[in-house]
Amino acid sequence: MRIVILTLLVCLFSANVFSATVKSVTCHQCWPWSGKVDIGYVLESSANDPVFEVKFYGKAGEGESFLLSDLKGDGSAGIVLGSGSKRAVWDPSGTYPGTQLSDFKIALAAEEVTSQAKYIVLDLNAYTFSYASSTNAATVSVGSDSKKSQIWFRRIEPGTYQMSAGDDWSYFDPSWTSKGTETSHDVQLTRGFYIGIFEVTEAQFSKIDSETASESCAPKLRIRYDQIRGSEIGATWPYKTDRRVDSDSFLGTLRSKTGGGVIIDLPTEGQWELACRSRGDGTFIGAGCWNDGSPYDSADGQTDNNLDKLAWYKMNSSNRAHEVGTKRPSLMGLYDMHGNAWEWCIDFFDYRYGLSNAQLSRTTIDPVGFFPTVSSAKNSRRCGAYGNLPVDCRTSRRTSPGNGTTYADYGFRLALIQP
Repeated sequence: MRIVILTLLVCLFSANVFSATVKSVTCHQCWPWSGKVDIGYVLESSANDPVFEVKFYGKAGEGESFLLSDLKGDGSAGIVLGSGSKRAVWDPSGTYPGTQLSDFKIALAAEEVTSQAKYIVLDLNAYTFSYASSTNAATVSVGSDSKKSQIWFRRIEPGTYQMSAGDDWSYFDPSWTSKGTETSHDVQLTRGFYIGIFEVTEAQFSKIDSETASESCAPKLRIRYDQIRGSEIGATWPYKTDRRVDSDSFLGTLRSKTGGGVIIDLPTEGQWELACRSRGDGTFIGAGCWNDGSPYDSADGQTDNNLDKLAWYKMNSSNRAHEVGTKRPSLMGLYDMHGNAWEWCIDFFDYRYGLSNAQLSRTTIDPVGFFPTVSSAKNSRRCGAYGNLPVDCRTSRRTSPGNGTTYADYGFRLALIQP
């Protein structure tokens, strides 16, 4: 097998290709010698957590320029989150198998699209990202592509809110035995992020995990935390906060398909709850309300008239999960954050979030949870499922899996995280 040998020139071959957001482009063949090309570049922005659309172009000699494929790393799937130094690797053997090239030129185009990217869309056929300023009716229609061959992520702006706000459990059951799992404290997230508008469906999961096959738009259930992130490297969060996962885990497979340049992961508890409480105008829903802003409305603690419009829960679900996105969304356009499936978060569970009294009395900045010292520690899950009563479907509700659980109603929702 012949290795592709390139004579590389980094240059601008179209006045419309280069952008002022791109600086310090470098390009060289990787060492040890592999034939692959290392592309380094810097993206600049005044925004705290910008989004860029990035394209790589190649041109051999005086030929026509074309979009490069066979890329891994930052920008390889079309979108870059965050500014600063970036790196991508191009494998020309995929484009030019067994060929020797000279006078090959590479250029980058980058445009900041932060204000336009209220949504980022992952195409599960091409494993590329695009952006959109809004959704439309087709996004949430029955059996739509956004539940099967795409994953839609909603941008959530940073902010400060009260986590586990108040003793809202007492509205439904003043004697509730799990009240100690919710310790109110102020949390500030300094950076925006994106979160899936739906729980991951069976159809989406089967697109990514080729060992399964399904067209169902119900949430993927019976899934363990270690299946999502892995039981070795993926279990070290937040001891190692670089969000690495096991290569053979679900996320490891998904990241390999997208080129690994965008961090796809579970949300932290802080991110999950901020997304659930956000009104989209810099304010947040407090205690006593569902995430569409409607108040609790239950006369018996069993049925809640407003929750009935938002969630599949014990009193309306017929004891089964339902297609995602068939109930009313939150104020941020997120579906099923109450009920349908318990949702995994990346944090390990602790009644006090691993915080001391002194830490609970002041605002926690960008919390990542705590790293457990015992092997029996479990990860957090959020906000009830199809078999739960309203008290278990509140925004503050959090718990960890019990011993011997079958994970029958455990699902998950993905997030895109700034590096």
